[in-house]
Amino acid sequence: MGRRTSTHIGAVALASALLAALLSGPVGAQNTEEKLDEARARLAKVESEAQAATAEYEAARGRLIRTEDEIEATRQRLEATAKRVDKLQTRLGERASEAYKMGASGMLDLLFVSDSLSEFSDRMVFLDRIAQEDADLVLRADVLAEQLARYKDDLDALVERQAETVKILQRQESLMYEKLEEAQALRDELADELAAEEAAARAAAAAASRSAPGATDVIVGGALQACPVPGSSFVDSWGAPRSGGRSHQGVDMMAPYGTPIYAATAGSMTQSSSDLGGNQAYVYAPNGDMTFYAHLQGYEGGGRSVSAGELIGYVGDTGNATGTPHLHFEYHPGGGAAVNPYPYVSAVC
Repeated sequence: MGRRTSTHIGAVALASALLAALLSGPVGAQNTEEKLDEARARLAKVESEAQAATAEYEAARGRLIRTEDEIEATRQRLEATAKRVDKLQTRLGERASEAYKMGASGMLDLLFVSDSLSEFSDRMVFLDRIAQEDADLVLRADVLAEQLARYKDDLDALVERQAETVKILQRQESLMYEKLEEAQALRDELADELAAEEAAARAAAAAASRSAPGATDVIVGGALQACPVPGSSFVDSWGAPRSGGRSHQGVDMMAPYGTPIYAATAGSMTQSSSDLGGNQAYVYAPNGDMTFYAHLQGYEGGGRSVSAGELIGYVGDTGNATGTPHLHFEYHPGGGAAVNPYPYVSAVC
């Protein structure tokens, strides 16, 4: 799963050729509007395919992490059980050595040197208890040996499941980025038309805001004002399992290396780095909200005051995202704990 800066060129070229065919064709066969409609329909289809691949990728990723956790837990149980088996086998060896040294005549002597019937009876009980303890040791050793064998079988099955899940994950990841790059090629060809549509949509939203300001303020004004990664593919992965027993506290916006990242709100931007997040950025809005951006390939400029929609960096795989370029995005209302950003991102992307 190496870098994809120049991969899938064939898919991109195919998408461009397809769009060119849609926009050209025989004279009089279709008017310009029909061709644009077909191109837009193709773009919508590819975006839907990218979204489906992203959902499958996230599902496989969750299964893989859960399987890896199960493997670790099973290995720990296996090691603990193996130690118990070793201790029991050592104890059984000691008991066998003691019994050999005492021999049958030694046991009889222990009984017949008794001074009274009561003492004889006590010694019989003592020998019975020793025999029972030895039998219990053998039984416990058998049970533990069976547990050990089952844990080994479980571990083998889990490792096999892990390998199959990795194959699915790699397949869906490849398909996801292929569709994302194909969609971007279509957007590039439709840039002027899409820009005009977006301008019209913004004008309509502004008009709606003036007529009913409360409705727009609830969705956008109090949260995000710009899409962090336009054209990315993402699903609601809030709370999904992550390595080290963590749960996902954001939304992963999947996109090829170098895709532009924009500030979701206006505010003061700072930058940092960590082992998990790699290259990171924070934007602190005037109302106290904080948005967090991780795994950046690089920054656009340094820490500064930014406006909503301003370019701040580029999608990468730094930190613990090696081989899977995406933006990990978090939303912290009032600067507090993270909340599920999916509905907020969906409203502006």
